[in-house]
Amino acid sequence: MRILHVNNQASVGYLLSRAQREIGHESDLLAQYDPKQRAPDHTAVGVKGVFMKILSLAPRYDIIHVHGGIGISGIGMSPLKALGKRFFSHYHGSELRSNIQTSFHMLAERLFISTPDLKRYSKNVSGRELIHIPNPVFMEGFDPVNWNERLEHLSGEGPLKIAHLPSRREVKGTTNIIEAFEGAVSEGAKIELDIIENVTVEEAMKRLDLADICIDWMSNEYDIHGVVSIESMVRGIPTICNIDRSLYPEDIPIISSGPEDLKNVLVDMERKRSEIPNIGALSREYALRMHHPMKVAKIIEEYI
Repeated sequence: MRILHVNNQASVGYLLSRAQREIGHESDLLAQYDPKQRAPDHTAVGVKGVFMKILSLAPRYDIIHVHGGIGISGIGMSPLKALGKRFFSHYHGSELRSNIQTSFHMLAERLFISTPDLKRYSKNVSGRELIHIPNPVFMEGFDPVNWNERLEHLSGEGPLKIAHLPSRREVKGTTNIIEAFEGAVSEGAKIELDIIENVTVEEAMKRLDLADICIDWMSNEYDIHGVVSIESMVRGIPTICNIDRSLYPEDIPIISSGPEDLKNVLVDMERKRSEIPNIGALSREYALRMHHPMKVAKIIEEYI
């Protein structure tokens, strides 16, 4: 099968296309160039440029897998469906929550969602079935934490290193994290916080590699985990996030905490340092089992 992924939120399009190649498909990525991501197979400038490139490339592909939903551009893509082209629409968050890029959802034979909470917004696509596809993450290019080498650090008096990687502080709840961190320190917790932002992906991942704990989403407005949580877990780093555990498998090892409880969670983890390696091992096992690109590609394979 010949598949064209369009757009590359959180590198999902890139990772899926590469995993689909391993399965045996001809799978490529069309996206705007972003120096913080792997280069796509086809590049375009601006939303209009991407749309025009879809039209020119479409004859070469059987399936057009659009990440971010299909909006008004569906007018121009509708004739392609009449010519036998198949469309998948893959929602990654705000476009479905805010009911944008949904006007031509009927063009897609399948609607995918990247986080399970998005099932709440089925009404924005006429009540259609929304299929949860876990986000894939890179599994190569780093070594997982060797907790045996960190035992001296964990058992000593040095501070636990906590990483937080906000793409947008207001969305990730960064203010809540800073307040909880300062409260935990005032109660004697030996911890240090590294807020990793406005750096290259390579630099961000190097600093994440040094962390003992990662805090991801800590906003009252969201009850899900993001890609950063997975990137942390696959490294064997325990992750704290404000999640609704009922949305996820029972064995998800993320440490669930709301903003109001985070200070106490940090104090408790600092006092129970010996438990961190076991949580890290469970985290890595879960990430490999649920978020490996090949695992995710095989889920989509059911619909191809």
